[in-house]
Amino acid sequence: MTETILRADAMLTPGGAVVDAELAFDGDGRITYAGRARNGVAPTHDLAGHVLMPGLVNGHTHSAMTLLRGVSDDEGFMPWLAAVQALEQHLTHEDVAVGLQLAMVEMIETGTTSFADMYHWDEELIELVRAAGMRVNAALASFAPEAVGFPGVSPWNGADATAQTEALAERFAADPQIRISYGPHAPYTCPPEFLRDIAARAKERGIPIHTHVSESAAEVAQIEERYGATPAEHLDSLGLFEAEVLAAHCVHLTDGEIELLARTGTAVSHNPVSNLKLGNGIARLPEWQAAGLRVSLGTDSVASNNTLDLFEEIKTGTILHRGARQDAAVVRAADVLDIATRRGAEAVGFPEAGALEAGFLADVIALDITGSSATPFGLAADPATDPDADSAALVSHLGFAATGADVRHVFIGGRHVYADGEHLTLDAASIRVRAAAARARLSAAASSS
Repeated sequence: MTETILRADAMLTPGGAVVDAELAFDGDGRITYAGRARNGVAPTHDLAGHVLMPGLVNGHTHSAMTLLRGVSDDEGFMPWLAAVQALEQHLTHEDVAVGLQLAMVEMIETGTTSFADMYHWDEELIELVRAAGMRVNAALASFAPEAVGFPGVSPWNGADATAQTEALAERFAADPQIRISYGPHAPYTCPPEFLRDIAARAKERGIPIHTHVSESAAEVAQIEERYGATPAEHLDSLGLFEAEVLAAHCVHLTDGEIELLARTGTAVSHNPVSNLKLGNGIARLPEWQAAGLRVSLGTDSVASNNTLDLFEEIKTGTILHRGARQDAAVVRAADVLDIATRRGAEAVGFPEAGALEAGFLADVIALDITGSSATPFGLAADPATDPDADSAALVSHLGFAATGADVRHVFIGGRHVYADGEHLTLDAASIRVRAAAARARLSAAASSS
């Protein structure tokens, strides 16, 4: 079987940095070799001046909301949410489609290969992801059995979304690019009986759940007043954590809630930039790590973040906790890189991705290291002399200096989707034009209503 062979200056593997690196994968998109360059083996792609790392995994976003970039930038969480929802009432299905495509353009060109998403999803939208070559865990957002979440997009109410989730999960059960999840929005927007029903269905059918938990202090206070319990305790009483759950944000978890989520194997998504921008606080990542929580790293939507560049989350997610705790050792860049790749892939349902290692799926990105921010790079002249120093240099660059703008090549399952700054599966220029027109129409509709 024909192999594709990448040759680069260095590569980030589970065992550390490999200098003068070679990565090979077969026609099925599986890595067959990851190590030092082999004598006599000619590369398919000679990527001198680049480093290789696993594709990034966005553990929580709302991709179609790219059309709402910059909405209510200086408002707190609840006023911001009201402004966003006012615009969402004017969305059409075509808006959601072009918003999703714009998100994929931005994610691919900044090195993201998989994402966990909660919004409106149907077969047509999922096929857009398959065509682009990305992996998605798609959760169909819902609020209550009778509530229509996106009236201009679809007539589906919460009950319909639940049924469609189950149909799509069956339809894409064998697809390596697609996972389907239930998407009850949050405990403050979904009634208990609706959440209890979804929990029972998820447990019976093996379909995961993606929801928001304890994103803001106001949410926590609201749930405690209504139900006499914290958000995670409330969800636990409804049986939610008996199923597979991805809980986004989790900013205000108590010690007991952290222990609960760790004990139940619940995955959480850390969204540091969105949490900071909305003034929601700082999630307790060091405590999550100590408890052994399954963690991913997410951007949330661009309406609450403004970019989908996960390198920004990697740096912020590392230095944020150091500053808050006045302890430069409390969170390591190597751990956050692992969360953004291998651990994130496992948390969102793609455990065979996320690492450059034989047997894993070939989700790999190449970053240019010839620019000013990568000089000096600091790799040893003789790779065999000090491999630990090489690993430290590579992690330092990827954790603190690299940005999405450095990404030059993206392979997903061995498929070349981005080559030297050119999209190979998406018409980026056309998508940007259509997205700008859609945003203008949305803004005009909102201002006249």
